Amino acid sequence: MVIERNKRSSFKSEDGSILMVVLWILVFLVLLGLGLGYSTSIDQRLVSYQRDRLMALYLAKAGYVRATAELLKDETPKLDSTLDTWAHNPEVFQEASLGEGTFTVSYPVDPTGKSEEVIYGVEDEDRKVDINTAVQAVLLGLPGMTDEIADSVLEWRAEHQRLGEGFGEVKDKPFNAVEEVWLLEGMTPEAYHHMRPFITVYTDGKVNLNSASKEVLMALKMDEDLADKILRFRRGADGQAGTEDDQVFAGLGGAEQQLNASESLSPQEAAQITNLVSQNRLKVNSSVFRIRSQGSLREGKVRRTVEGVVRRETKGADLLTLLSWREY
Repeated sequence: MVIERNKRSSFKSEDGSILMVVLWILVFLVLLGLGLGYSTSIDQRLVSYQRDRLMALYLAKAGYVRATAELLKDETPKLDSTLDTWAHNPEVFQEASLGEGTFTVSYPVDPTGKSEEVIYGVEDEDRKVDINTAVQAVLLGLPGMTDEIADSVLEWRAEHQRLGEGFGEVKDKPFNAVEEVWLLEGMTPEAYHHMRPFITVYTDGKVNLNSASKEVLMALKMDEDLADKILRFRRGADGQAGTEDDQVFAGLGGAEQQLNASESLSPQEAAQITNLVSQNRLKVNSSVFRIRSQGSLREGKVRRTVEGVVRRETKGADLLTLLSWREY
């Protein structure tokens, strides 16, 4: 009887040990399953996020293509202003739906960043000062510019022009990208921030009178009052750019008369316009444009942006030449 009791006690002890082992194995399997499930969930989220980023990128590219179509169908390529459909067109460029997301083509009204208001359209690059051709007086008129930086611009241009004359390095132009000004003596983040919105390296050196900002007009040595009169003339009666009552300078020959009919000009102001026309610094059309297109998914939680600078060729068949491209 004693032997049977001992056996039963031994069996119970072994059963309890086995049960504990089984329970620990179950706990381990549950924890392993939870870990694998969490890892799988993270992987799925990463895959989903990367997919959404790719979709947002292609939405941005779709906006870019839509903008190029507007540029090519421009019926007045020899006269460019805010009245063109590529310049200000919220119906086409503001959160345009496509598939699961949207695209927006825009640029800031105030390039200095003081206002968050934007214009839904393509930015005219010919409204800026080209630092590859601007004379020293114009460079010094730019926001953020100093004597040291202006001298550095001229020295950079002279050096790289010499490189192209002999057997050394050959460059298409002194500055191939605006970002190269960071290499100039005297350049600071503050100076770059102030001048960046008003400079370019892609144009023929002439500024479009129909789109130039007040800062650029004053850099060309217009008085502030004259620059204000030009802006008021362009904005029309309602004082808003991009509306139906906007006015356009139809040509340089009659620009002074057009402006004087709307805003009384002093002899000095009339002379300033005449001088700029005779110095070949102005025009009324544009050929280079900057397209910023942002693709958006999940109510703006996932965004990608593309930015391209294109030149519109009007000789022969209409086409666009890509000059610069960024994705971010």
